[in-house]
Amino acid sequence: MKLRNKLFIQHTITIIMLLAAMYVVVNYTLSKSMIERDTQTLSQYYDLHRIEALKIVNDKKISIEQLFSGTYAPLIASHLAANSNFQVQLFDPEGTIIGDSGNREDLVKRSDIDAALAGQTATVITEGENSKMLIYASPFLYEGKIVGGFRYLLDLNKHEETLSAMRTWFIGVALGCLLVALLASYSFSFFIMQPLHALQQALKLVTVGDFSRKITVRSQDEVRELADDFNRMSEALQEHIELLHYEQSKQKKFYDNVTHELKTPLTSIIGFSDLIDKMERIDDIRTCNVYIRKESTRLLQMVEELLQSSLKGDEAWRVQLERTDLAAILTDSLRILEPTLHKSAITTVVQVEPCEVYMDPKRTQQVLFNVIENAIKHSDCTQLNVRLEQQEYRCLVRITDNGKGMDEEETRTLFHPSAEKAERPVSAHSHGLGLLLCKQLMELQGGDITVHSREGSGTEVILSFQMEPVRPLGLLQN
Repeated sequence: MKLRNKLFIQHTITIIMLLAAMYVVVNYTLSKSMIERDTQTLSQYYDLHRIEALKIVNDKKISIEQLFSGTYAPLIASHLAANSNFQVQLFDPEGTIIGDSGNREDLVKRSDIDAALAGQTATVITEGENSKMLIYASPFLYEGKIVGGFRYLLDLNKHEETLSAMRTWFIGVALGCLLVALLASYSFSFFIMQPLHALQQALKLVTVGDFSRKITVRSQDEVRELADDFNRMSEALQEHIELLHYEQSKQKKFYDNVTHELKTPLTSIIGFSDLIDKMERIDDIRTCNVYIRKESTRLLQMVEELLQSSLKGDEAWRVQLERTDLAAILTDSLRILEPTLHKSAITTVVQVEPCEVYMDPKRTQQVLFNVIENAIKHSDCTQLNVRLEQQEYRCLVRITDNGKGMDEEETRTLFHPSAEKAERPVSAHSHGLGLLLCKQLMELQGGDITVHSREGSGTEVILSFQMEPVRPLGLLQN
């Protein structure tokens, strides 16, 4: 089924439901208001009839008990019903109807009389084969005692005739409104579908790679916005396809860089998993599980970031500086790398003291992982010295190994982009994304990273952090 037909059917059903709801509400409201009006009218008649009955008692010099007796009650009922459109009945304290101005007694229900003799005003609607009656019963109090009651029977057939005429009129008007609304809906849906048909044709061209088709809509509504969005989408798709062709040439280098960043959390997860098999204490196993979950979460975050950003791309990484204890970050990073250090038979000597600096904890931990992992993989060291010291307005992290070191040329090009280095396969001496990324992340935080090394004498990496607030650049660009 086409969208135009669906819209037409939906509008038809909606309009019919609204008209049906209006019919029910109007019919119920009118019927209820008419019943309430008649009940109020009968209540007012009761007040007048009570006064008139008391006047008869006074004029005729009869007792109130005689008023509700078989002698006077029929005459009083006929007198009170004169010039009125309802039937009047009088009943005694036993509930017996002793006076009646009409002949409707056969359809009477006694529940209203019982309620009246109990001291309450009662309203009841009864239905016969060809009639519908409104019954209003009220007790007659005299000197604080119920001596009988008045009862009024109002024929509702005229009300039903009025309601029936109203229903006929309402249905006729509703059908007319429905016809006009459906014609308007059909025309409006045709007007809406025109630009959608044009959009459908343009989308067919997009599926075959043709983004030249543009849609023009003159109306100032959501359809116009949809057409403008489609035109912008076509232009954006064309630009992204061109950019995709350009990015394809850099995929291999990007994957190499991503692999470099994912090694640290993966190595930690594998290391802690191996340690679990060797542990017996539940607390130690839980500690390993905590670090496995932590590194898994960090791995997921790194995957999301690295898939959106690379050092060779146009995307940007943001840093958020906050005042944090650098000693806690450093200790936590060494704890995560503990399985890798243990597997590589590297001992660590750690000297830290509390030092609060302004940094991005996540980016700082990323820098520490890269630096320590480079020492593990590339220095062939057996000992790693980590020291945290405070100097005036900054804190320094010194990471020193006793490995083979590097010559002056290799040290000088550590932080150069890969494109500026001599082409060579990845080896134990290669440094790709890691150190260059570390330098830029440190500079974004207002800090710095320096490397001192001499061949055969080991390597020292110094990370400098600011203790005073700095204004971060906020973005890491290509």
